[in-house]
Amino acid sequence: MAATAIIGGGITGLAAAYELTKAGAEIVLVEAEPRLGGVIETEVVEGCVLEGGPDSFLAAKPAAEELIRELGLGSELISSLDEQRVTYVVRGGRLVPLPDGLMMMVPTRVLPLALSPLLGWGTKLRMGLEYFRRPRPAVRDRSVAEFIADHYGQEAVDYLAEPLLAGVYGGSPDRLSVESVLTRFAELERTYGSLTRGVLAARRAARARGGETAPLFRTLKNGLAQLTEELEKRIRPRARIVHARALAVEACDGGYRVVLDGGEIQAPGVILACP
Repeated sequence: MAATAIIGGGITGLAAAYELTKAGAEIVLVEAEPRLGGVIETEVVEGCVLEGGPDSFLAAKPAAEELIRELGLGSELISSLDEQRVTYVVRGGRLVPLPDGLMMMVPTRVLPLALSPLLGWGTKLRMGLEYFRRPRPAVRDRSVAEFIADHYGQEAVDYLAEPLLAGVYGGSPDRLSVESVLTRFAELERTYGSLTRGVLAARRAARARGGETAPLFRTLKNGLAQLTEELEKRIRPRARIVHARALAVEACDGGYRVVLDGGEIQAPGVILACP
C-alpha cells in the first residue's frame, strides 16, 4: 500500500498520523525540525515543568481530552485552579498580574479591572461600555485579533488575547480563526452582542442548574509533550519519519510529488499540517 504523506510533525500532523495508522494506513511524516511536536516543547528543570510553547488546552473543547484518554493518559490530566491562579503579563519591563474576574480576555468584574495598571483608561472605559453592545448582523469569520479589537480595542489584544492564547495555541491572534478557537465567544456575540453580558448570563444559567463551574484549562502533569511523545510512540511502527523541509507539492500521475530539500516523495494523498 502506498504511504500517505503528512507534512508537519506538530500536534496536528501527529494526530492525523495517529488516526491514519490506527485505520491501518502507511504514512510518511515530513518534519523540518530534528524533533517532533512542533510548538509543544516541555522541559523539566530541577523538578519544575517548563513549557516552551502552549501550556494547556481549553477544557471547553473536548477533543484534546478525548484523545488524551484514548492514549491512556487520563490519569495524568490536571485542571487549573481558577480561583487561585494568578497570571502575569510583562508590560513596561515589569510583571503585571491580570485583573481578577477575567474569563479568558472577557472582563466580568468592574473594580479589579478599574484598579489594574495593565490597561489604560481608554480601554477600561471601552470594556465597560461593551456591556451595552447589541447583536449585529452576521459577518464573515474573523481573526481572534479582529474579534477582540472590535469588542475591547487593540490594547486588549496586545495584553490579554495574545499572551493568553499563546499559552493555549502557541500562535498569533492575527492568524487564529475566532470560529475555530473561540467558538463559544462567537456564539455569545451572535446571541447577546456583548461578550461580557453573554459570559455573565452563562454563569447565572450554570448556577441556576446547580452545576459547578468547570475549570478553564486542563493540561498534563508532566507537560503537554507527554501527549506528543505518546503519539509519536504509537505511530512509529507504521510511519516513516523524514526530517527534511518540504519545498513544494506537485500533482503527478497516481497522486502527488512532495519535493524536499534532499529528495522527493510520491504519495497518493498529502495532508498539510504546517503553518
